[in-house]
Amino acid sequence: MSSRRLMVTLALTLLVALPGAAPGQKKGGTLRAAFTSDPPTLDPAQATDTTSSAVIRQIFDTLVELDATLKPGPALAERWSVSKDQRVYTFALRAGIRFHHGRELTAADVKFSFERAAKGKRPWVFEKIVGAKAFLQGQASEISGIRVLNDLAVEITLERPFAPFLSLVAYDAASIVPREEARRRGAEFASHPVGTGAFRFVSWRRDDQVVLEAFGGHFRGAPYLDRIIFRIIPAEITRFNEYKTGRLEWSDIPTGHCRAVQRDPALKGQVAIWPTLGTHAVRFNVERPPFGDRRLRQAVGHAIEPQAIISGLLEGCVIEGKGILPPSMPGFNPGVRGPAFHRERARRLLAEAGFPGGKGLGPVAFNYNTSDLNQRIAEVLQSQLKEIGLTVELRRLDWAAHLKVVDEGRAPFFRQGWIADYPDPENFLTVLFHSRNVGVAGNTSRYRNPALDRLLDEADGMAPGPTRFRRYQEAEQLVLDDAVWVSLYHYTSRALIKPYVKGLERSPLSSAPEFLAPLRKVWLDR
Repeated sequence: MSSRRLMVTLALTLLVALPGAAPGQKKGGTLRAAFTSDPPTLDPAQATDTTSSAVIRQIFDTLVELDATLKPGPALAERWSVSKDQRVYTFALRAGIRFHHGRELTAADVKFSFERAAKGKRPWVFEKIVGAKAFLQGQASEISGIRVLNDLAVEITLERPFAPFLSLVAYDAASIVPREEARRRGAEFASHPVGTGAFRFVSWRRDDQVVLEAFGGHFRGAPYLDRIIFRIIPAEITRFNEYKTGRLEWSDIPTGHCRAVQRDPALKGQVAIWPTLGTHAVRFNVERPPFGDRRLRQAVGHAIEPQAIISGLLEGCVIEGKGILPPSMPGFNPGVRGPAFHRERARRLLAEAGFPGGKGLGPVAFNYNTSDLNQRIAEVLQSQLKEIGLTVELRRLDWAAHLKVVDEGRAPFFRQGWIADYPDPENFLTVLFHSRNVGVAGNTSRYRNPALDRLLDEADGMAPGPTRFRRYQEAEQLVLDDAVWVSLYHYTSRALIKPYVKGLERSPLSSAPEFLAPLRKVWLDR
């Protein structure tokens, strides 16, 4: 399937999935899904993975919620206002919202939840609030920029304007928890969560299943479903078989089966493919020889033919990646220019860098993390680079070891995937390429460019709108011209969904098997 045809198909799929009034919505039933492994935690302050998030988003609510088009809308906050200088956000909470254990939510729970989560696994969600740094460093007992105005109003003041702040408030780390339950449970809150969400926690059998049930007291009304069961099934082929035999309502499509299910008469009408906020790329450490030389990085970029991976290994079920930002990202530039496949240009640049035909260069190590797909991609890259005389030595590590080598700057050339935490170009470009983030913070290329920093700093502080996006587009092109990053493809979610499952949002935030979608909207037509 061509990239153009795939994009049209994805767009139509996404449009069909958008929520709207559906006649004949039915109450009742159990939705059965499967994860590859246990969620590490059900505490929003401690979660860093999509498996945990998929459950957390059903149990908890946030002040603001992103819809299927990634637009912020009311959730626990029924409305909000923003000051003229774009620094002060005032949220008005809905009256009468109750936690699962019965108590009404107040603004004090918001302040408690944010301060508690700021000391958790994702402090960066809250770092932009006035007083957050002092609080995190133990120099203050509270985050001064979070003020409880009354029981139903909270004011949050930022150090400086930050356009995607509402997306941060919608992130599951910013979920609101009942302060007395979180204090009473302590670390056990991670396995006995209490929120305000449309579903309440029932049970968790490790390595088996997590069970949730409908919360009739939800502020939006009881959900359609009675129950959700998240089963733990590590093997993708087992999940696939469980789906085919009717024991799961949705499943991811196993690697290598994308074309087959699209041709299968019984399954082809149940296939859903849509773009997500992720990119698979290769990256260079510009501080380690030989990739401090721009010409050598460009040579590698021109020697790589992504279509061999997209059409071959991935069966045309992902999107060609010309740039860094995925097409579903707000501010995406369709005219972005990455290094086009051009083997003769690659050979010429290699010679200009002082290594004609690769002579004098020696083997170059390529680091990647364990998975069959990553292994096969690495072998394709190795073969393609050999065509210009560049010998690549493959170094496969498990995820933790790979991350350590990359974060410490010991990998000269390596695989990197990136999935946005929130839908804004800042979460890709500033995190991954600003000089202040060199190393473990995200800029693992250790790339330092004052001109790029100025562009990103300006864009980060601008008000939302096209002018701000144009700054990011300039920044993206600058990085690509410097050949610091070479995109191979943009991620899609590839799922099988039973035809009787209605109202399941397929937003760019959701990916199979861990749907990060509000399952309160789902109903079963059977």
